[in-house]
Amino acid sequence: MMNAGTEARAAWALGIAECVRGRDFGALSDAELRRLLRTAAARALDGSEDALADALGVVACRVSYAPTAQQLAAAALLLDGVIVEMDAGEGKTLASVMAAVVFAAAGRRVHILTANDYLAARDRDNHAAAMESLGIAHGLVVESVDASERLPQYARPIVFTTAREVGFDWLRDNIAALVEGRVRPAFDVAIVDEADHQLVDQARTPLIISGASDAAETQAVEDDPVERVASLMIEEQAARLDGLYSALDGGEADVERALATILLGEGLSQRLLSALERHGKSPRRIREALLRLNDDEDGRPLESGLLFGIDAANSALTPTEDGWDFVVGGLERPSEAFEVVQTLSARVINASGEDYVVGEDGVTLVDRLDGRPMSGHRYMDGLHEAIERKEGVETRARANPSARTTMRALMSNYATISGLTGTATEAAAIFAQDYGAATVRIPATFESRRADLGARVFFDRDAHIGAVCDEVVRWNGVGRPVLLSVGSVRESETFSAALRRDGVAHRVLNASNPERERDIVARAGEFGAVTVATGMAGRGTDIIVSDDVDRRVAENRPLPVTRGDEGLGLIVIIASLPASRRVERQIRGRTARQGRPGSCVSLLYANDPTLAFTRQQAALNDMARRGGEYVEGAEVERLLGEAQAELESGYRRATEASAEFAAVIESESRAHYAVRESLMRPGSARGRLAEDAARWIERRTAALREFQSDYGAAFDSVAESLWEGHGLDIGAEYALSPSEAVDALGRLVEGRLFALRSKLGARRFEAEASRAYLESLDSLWPDHLATLQDMALSIAMGASSRSAAIAQFAEEARVFRPELRSAAADWVIPDMLGSERSEPPPDSGEDGIERLPSQLSRLIR
Repeated sequence: MMNAGTEARAAWALGIAECVRGRDFGALSDAELRRLLRTAAARALDGSEDALADALGVVACRVSYAPTAQQLAAAALLLDGVIVEMDAGEGKTLASVMAAVVFAAAGRRVHILTANDYLAARDRDNHAAAMESLGIAHGLVVESVDASERLPQYARPIVFTTAREVGFDWLRDNIAALVEGRVRPAFDVAIVDEADHQLVDQARTPLIISGASDAAETQAVEDDPVERVASLMIEEQAARLDGLYSALDGGEADVERALATILLGEGLSQRLLSALERHGKSPRRIREALLRLNDDEDGRPLESGLLFGIDAANSALTPTEDGWDFVVGGLERPSEAFEVVQTLSARVINASGEDYVVGEDGVTLVDRLDGRPMSGHRYMDGLHEAIERKEGVETRARANPSARTTMRALMSNYATISGLTGTATEAAAIFAQDYGAATVRIPATFESRRADLGARVFFDRDAHIGAVCDEVVRWNGVGRPVLLSVGSVRESETFSAALRRDGVAHRVLNASNPERERDIVARAGEFGAVTVATGMAGRGTDIIVSDDVDRRVAENRPLPVTRGDEGLGLIVIIASLPASRRVERQIRGRTARQGRPGSCVSLLYANDPTLAFTRQQAALNDMARRGGEYVEGAEVERLLGEAQAELESGYRRATEASAEFAAVIESESRAHYAVRESLMRPGSARGRLAEDAARWIERRTAALREFQSDYGAAFDSVAESLWEGHGLDIGAEYALSPSEAVDALGRLVEGRLFALRSKLGARRFEAEASRAYLESLDSLWPDHLATLQDMALSIAMGASSRSAAIAQFAEEARVFRPELRSAAADWVIPDMLGSERSEPPPDSGEDGIERLPSQLSRLIR
């Protein structure tokens, strides 16, 4: 079915499901079922539809409950390498397990990649009996599984795990000192749960294993010149902006110019929003004025009174010309200038309760799309450490990466990729382009009874908060369960405080209390429950409405409704516009599951961060001038959809830019892994040693071939260095020509290496050479990788276009590669000659996931 259209593939899959439901294998013994499964599975993957129906029919006999036609159809599509969209509550997990069993029975190796460790263990446990009854071994790899246990777990046909665990195990295998230490995850079939989140939203988040840590910082913050300069810049800029606010209040300023300068100087602060409302201006219009007034051709005049500028639409900070002078003038070491910029970003751009939360584990980043804490993730290039200093928590010493990859690169290892999610359609083009997978939607089992009550956009923050609380109070008054979806931890706290003032009992779910998620979600569908939640409640959660809720609400409800069941079931109130239409669909999908009633309404603020600078916000403001504290209707919903589409397009461009830079680093990494792999093969290190010894001799005697130098002085310098550093005496060859001196040194090195080989024997000599090479490369690679990342950022900031930047980076990375080999030889040859050398720094072995610097995606368009 690979070339069929989307609707045709869905129809084909449902047809297979009907065939399966017409089969009855209940009379067969376990042994007979196993034989039939193995035979049918192999033929099914070769394209036989009858065999596919047989194979799925066998599996259907053994799963814990009878699968629906939708689940059987989804399993058939997964076996065809498809990303399947199924509505919430349709049973995606069972479909993935059924497909995995058929794959495994045909001899394929399957990884079921879930969103977290809890789900991996839960899904494995729930379906273990069915898999075992069919003779299919299964494994589990989560964070708590020891390294010694991972090899046998990965050896099983079906492994329940996460992309994080597979990614780190693959990276550790690539930098392992011994072949015997590898766990060998088999990259054959990947079935990805929440596929859009893992393959699209997380595509630009690299998985990184940290190398050796830099020395920990012990200097007090108040004595740190970087912190001192950043603090002075913030104070000075604030004073200048206070002057502009005063001039505005006194009617002494050009309103548009002053507001544009303030936007450039402090971003979209609450103070600026109040000023905009007083002067009847929108953030979008003021940003347009900023871009017009601060045009490059006019010398960027608005920056003349500022030390740094903020691109509020893209969360970026850049010092002005005066700012750079301020930075350099306040530092003894100019190399610390970039640290000042990161410290400014930490204090001015990155906000607690939005970008991160602070808890017992220090600073934890928050995923802006789903609101979940990103445990183990860290910002790069010193930004995370700057945030830790800002928040007064213990600062972990920085470490260069020793291995890294991205989700997209990791998935390229698999022969077959399929997956499931409730929101795949919007990302269909990305799945096809990046992963070669088609997207097919399976129609829901039941017709949706969700009442979508439209959207209202408010222009006053207090009015917005009041309207949201009124809606909660309205439905809570009759006992209807309410899910209030907000955009950040900070917003959840704001609405929680407002509801407390209104006397509404509620629970709050956000990145600050993820350990309470299971209990809060389990009770969110109870009579009278009110849950305030970030996007954490919008994906991967089942809010089950209690059986007696609708009856009790109907008995209690004096409210007028336009449809008989509009006031029943869970109501979702969206108080902040999601940046993605997929995310919004996930949130709406929490209600009216499996044919039950429910409703959803959006009550939004025009200056919400996701809406404030969009083209559509200006159009909404124009509509507001007709009167009323809010606007609503079909035109409003169209504008909101357009805004989300443009935000997604911008995110996609940024993702593509980051991916292209990451692809260059990935290529260099894989070349490095290939070299390490070759050095572990017998005979490879010995041959490399001979080549590198010759190059090492050339480098150590290069001064003898410089015609403008004094040959005698050059010879004495080279001879002294060789004798003191390596015990090699070429002093007797003083009268010889440079080429003869090189030949003499070659004979000395060859003799020393031959003596070592005679002493150790051929096998031990080879092992010693391999050890020396691996130690040298593993010690040097983290700095090399860090240099590549710095190079990427530098090129991105200075290039005229994205394509030019990528081409330049690829070329410079290629040219830079021989330097690593030379540096390794400068380590290995002295080692093998028995000379003194410094020990390689220890590998910290810490795993981390780091966010790419935002400059990389902002500056390349």
